[in-house]
Amino acid sequence: MGGAPFGPAGTGKTESVKALGSQLGFFVLVFNCDETFDFHAMGRIFIGLCQVGAWGCFDEFNRLEERMLSACSQQILVIQTGLRERQSKIELMGKDVKLNPQVGSFVTMNPDYAGRSQLPENLKQLFRQMAMVKPDRELIAQVMLYSQGYRTAEQLAGKIVSLFELCSAQLSTQPHYDFGLRALKSVLVSAGNMKREAILNLKKENKDVNELKGKDLEDFEQKILLRSVCETLVPKLIADDIPLLSNLLQGVFPGSAIPTIHEPELRENIRKVAKAMLLQPEESFVEKVLQLYQIQRLHHGLMMVGPSGCGKSKAWQVLINALERTDKVKG
Repeated sequence: MGGAPFGPAGTGKTESVKALGSQLGFFVLVFNCDETFDFHAMGRIFIGLCQVGAWGCFDEFNRLEERMLSACSQQILVIQTGLRERQSKIELMGKDVKLNPQVGSFVTMNPDYAGRSQLPENLKQLFRQMAMVKPDRELIAQVMLYSQGYRTAEQLAGKIVSLFELCSAQLSTQPHYDFGLRALKSVLVSAGNMKREAILNLKKENKDVNELKGKDLEDFEQKILLRSVCETLVPKLIADDIPLLSNLLQGVFPGSAIPTIHEPELRENIRKVAKAMLLQPEESFVEKVLQLYQIQRLHHGLMMVGPSGCGKSKAWQVLINALERTDKVKG
């Protein structure tokens, strides 16, 4: 039988299917179901999965329309019957298809979401349903920090999780804010990259990280984690929320402040380029351009949010020209 984990967003439904598959050595493919999927698209996917014997995880399955779900259940039933009777071939969409005995189908659902269909009864019988509850963020953060090479992960995990909870409770509500598990994960991954960079820099100075003990080690790792939090969160915040974040940081990490961005050469070039483009290099504008620079080092895709005429396009134009002057590479 296929499995059907259901529960709110960020509870690890898809990740659990992927983790189970990789532990058992199966190839897991995730398909994000949306309204454009039709019966034929699903049929083609099932035919492919049956031939290669991979697991298919259909994300947000209840986004599909009910008549579609009913049609899919027919295809899934054919596959499951074939597996049960150990057939080598089955008939899907009028074709004879080779059936690999390793194939598996899983669906994940988020029932509380607006505009979702209820699963028809004939489909419910094909899957074993599992309820997923709120994950233990602290444990997840701890394991992720340990796997990124942090030795004081136990102390840091609790702090970072409570910082995220405070942020989502106390900062203003904006459509682009996200303090969920995915945002936490991206902070922890970038903290890992930063720690590896910091270790290399220490090696250049002939210092060894392994010699750091107790308080020194905790301070060293906490500083890097803080930098990662600030580089990821501060650029997203609207001006009114930055002092609030500053206070929250003080509360969770006593004696800490939002670090400034040290890029003296780039900062100078940003000012020159801004003047050349007849813009005023105000401190707040330069700061935003530098934040854009930091974010593009962490993420492949960027979205700039703000009212018209606040300098979104100019920010990236200035940055690309300033980087060209700094790195001597055509942007």
